[in-house]
Amino acid sequence: MSWISKMFEKKGTDNLPNNPEIPEDVFIEKGHVNNYAEPNEESEIAQHNIHMVYSFLSKDYHQTGYEDALVNPDTSYRTEKVREIQGDLEIVIWKARTFYEDAIRELDFLITSRSRLGMVDVVDELKMRKEKADDHYNKILELQKEAIEQGDSHRLIISYKRGFQNGMAAIAIHESNKKNF
Repeated sequence: MSWISKMFEKKGTDNLPNNPEIPEDVFIEKGHVNNYAEPNEESEIAQHNIHMVYSFLSKDYHQTGYEDALVNPDTSYRTEKVREIQGDLEIVIWKARTFYEDAIRELDFLITSRSRLGMVDVVDELKMRKEKADDHYNKILELQKEAIEQGDSHRLIISYKRGFQNGMAAIAIHESNKKNF
């Protein structure tokens, strides 16, 4: 017998302890989400298009204003929060504008390159998509203009201020109820 075979020779397993049975779920995660996966097209669209702007504009800040008043009943805080909401709206609008500007540029390139190749049906479809992107872009420009012109009278700001006033009123009522007149 060579020294290699002696080294790897199976010796009696009677002295080894019995290994416990380990369930499969300890080592294997089922339904594991891949955090590094590429974002799907639907989530990408939902993040940057006009629907993101409409979603932001449809938020109701009444409850937020109410809770803010209960926590910090200072009108200077209210003014800061109003500016913050306006700033958030501007950011959302700029993201959407950038998205559509890039999309229109890309569609222009595709239309030009596909028309050179004689792909009439593809070019027609791309032109239709470009018209849709142009319409959305123009709507975003209108929304941006309205947001700047309306300033404090914007629905989001009115909602927040109304909630803040209701919170201030709740504090006043609570304080007056503590005193027995």
